[in-house]
Amino acid sequence: MSEKGEGMSEQAGTTADDPDNCEHVLERVYQFIDHELDTASSDAIRRHLVACEPCLERFDVEQAVKSLVRNRCGGDQAPSQLRDKVLGQLAAAKVQASQA
Repeated sequence: MSEKGEGMSEQAGTTADDPDNCEHVLERVYQFIDHELDTASSDAIRRHLVACEPCLERFDVEQAVKSLVRNRCGGDQAPSQLRDKVLGQLAAAKVQASQA
C-alpha cells in the first residue's frame, strides 16, 4: 500500500505524516479498522475517507477482506499454552517499557 492508487490525489501541502495524505491513510487502514488509533487520528482518517472516493473504495475492500477472514477463521482458538506464553511476553514487555 505504499504507492498511491490510480486517481488518488494528494492535497497540496500534505506530508507523509498528514492524515489527509492518501498514502498515509492507506498505510494505517488496518489500524483504523481495528480501532487501534487514538480518537484524533481516527477522526482525521474518517474525514479523509468521506472526502476521497478512491481511498474509501480501497478501505471498503480491506474491510471486506478482514471481515471475510474473521468469519471464516474466527472460531479457531489458540492453544492455552500459546495464550499463556503470549500473555507472559506482553507482561515482560510492559515491565521493560515502564523501566525505560
